Amino acid sequence: MKKILIPIFCFLTNSLIGQTNFSVSNIPDNLKQNADAVVRFDDTEFIIENYSKIVTKHHWAVTIFNENGEDNYAMFRADYDKFKKVKKIEGTLYDKSGEQLKKLKNTDIEDVSLNISSEYVSDNRAKIAKFDKKFYPYPYTLEFSYEDESSNTMFYPVWDPIPNEKTAIQNSTFIVKTANDITYRKKEINIKKASTINSDGKFKIEKWEVKDLNLYESEKYSLNNSTPIVFFAPTKYYVDGFSGNANSWNDIANFYYAVNKGRDELPQTTIEKLNDVIKNENNPKVKVKKIYEFMQSQTRYFLVALGIGGWQSIPAYEVGEKGYGDCKALTNFTIALLKHAGIKAYPALIYADDAGKNKFEYEDFPRMMFNHVIACVPFEKDTIWLECTSQTNPTGYLGSFTGNRKALLVKENTGKLINTQNYSSEKNLQKREAKVKFEENGSAIVNIKTTYFGLQQETKTSVLNQLSTSQQKDWLHKNLEIPNFEILAFNLNSEKSDLPKLYEEIELIASRYASFSGNRLFIKPNMLSRFVSNPVETNPRETPLFLNPNYYSFNDEDLLEFEIPDGYKSEFLPKEVNMQKNFGKYSSSSQIIDNKLIYKRSLILKGGEYLIEDYSVWLEFIKAVNKADNQKAVFIKTI
Repeated sequence: MKKILIPIFCFLTNSLIGQTNFSVSNIPDNLKQNADAVVRFDDTEFIIENYSKIVTKHHWAVTIFNENGEDNYAMFRADYDKFKKVKKIEGTLYDKSGEQLKKLKNTDIEDVSLNISSEYVSDNRAKIAKFDKKFYPYPYTLEFSYEDESSNTMFYPVWDPIPNEKTAIQNSTFIVKTANDITYRKKEINIKKASTINSDGKFKIEKWEVKDLNLYESEKYSLNNSTPIVFFAPTKYYVDGFSGNANSWNDIANFYYAVNKGRDELPQTTIEKLNDVIKNENNPKVKVKKIYEFMQSQTRYFLVALGIGGWQSIPAYEVGEKGYGDCKALTNFTIALLKHAGIKAYPALIYADDAGKNKFEYEDFPRMMFNHVIACVPFEKDTIWLECTSQTNPTGYLGSFTGNRKALLVKENTGKLINTQNYSSEKNLQKREAKVKFEENGSAIVNIKTTYFGLQQETKTSVLNQLSTSQQKDWLHKNLEIPNFEILAFNLNSEKSDLPKLYEEIELIASRYASFSGNRLFIKPNMLSRFVSNPVETNPRETPLFLNPNYYSFNDEDLLEFEIPDGYKSEFLPKEVNMQKNFGKYSSSSQIIDNKLIYKRSLILKGGEYLIEDYSVWLEFIKAVNKADNQKAVFIKTI
């Protein structure tokens, strides 16, 4: 499915290129300090001429101080497609004194297709503007401008005046111009200065402005949602013959429903195959499983985003005949298969990624900002979610890509946000047992058996499915945090179920894992588990603590058994540790049983958003876990 996020708008206000003094000496010292770049000005006009035509103009200049700033700002990309035209592009490069070095030429602008792979066909293109890559002494300033015009009015921009970290802002403005009685919707976040509203006779004009913003640096373990931002959305839209209201989630669902209505007819050959798959099956949930697995066996992913095809599915008939489709096509095809079997299912629009940030934190501001679609099969007491682009997922498993978030359920004349599958800590279990036997030189022969559940199995299941045996071994070697070891044997096996599992067995030898000093033997019982590194941040916290549920919702349980070499007895064992906080708990213990060191470790975390005061507690928790994990046991030789 075509990404239907609001694109990054870069526009032309007027032909003022070259009319400003860009000497670096004109930048206040506080803005330059530690900055990769300083935005001198950034002026955007968004003009809604009518409900079927929008024009966007942008004119900006940025001074670049180092390579990081250059990576972020030395070029820009203007996307366009069937509905959008990019007009003239201008650019000028200045030295630190503000003297002009070069004007942008047509040869500096590359027009490229965005067909990025053999599994992608699109009419999306981009114009990429950048100056020739030769050395320009830092600091230097780039000034750019351009304009575009679009007949697709479903998608409005976002004003986000802080484009990157370590970028200071001298001045940034955003203007919305509306003709006649045109209306639009807005959502202001962290806006300290109210917008101004006036008129020039032809347009009503609303303007937002920020000035002299010191550089922004994101905070770790944060949603980083403290910066100013304004979202915009239409009240009415037009795109390729489709039009309607766009004020509610129901309106947005109606758009998707209208675009894809009547595209669920199946080929007769597909129907015959399907009938054979589900014959004599009366359990509806088993039918769903068989139909999903049938779809997986008959299709592969191939994205088609031509014109309205960015949102409109290939007909199910074509998917059945050709055996491929993108997320919306495969979802539509799966829903058609289920419909034939008498099972009702619906498409669900979603923003898919693994970042963990809920893209619907502003549920009171409906707008089209989805990039993916999945299938929802509701039953009386539960719901089955189907990721139709995967040929390997078990039935009902979404994982980190689409789990733990909201989706817009699309029904006829109805659309509402609902929660997808929640993967809580207890579902993301890592259960490990290991037996360790030492040789005379301190090397350890280690046999490890681990079962990974839920989100914890995703990466290793991908390793199993996508890499050769030798590549799997290399991957394991790189990702086992044991010093100086060699893998002697390993085995990976996955189990498809509602909550998928992966079984891992590894035999390895760790050279001189135990260390000797005189007649003492030192062993670190926590051989296999590592937590996050100790933090180094010292600045006062500004945002609440956020632990990404896709990374920080898990339950790790370790049980390690060390055979103590003959002639040694315990002199010191790591202290038992038990800690419990509102975001999780940790415990570890060591004891001697039958001349064996038995080490147990448990770490349970609950991802989510917490109070700002919890951040310091989190930092201390990290330090305490790492301290406990690094404890050593000491044995003394008796014979």
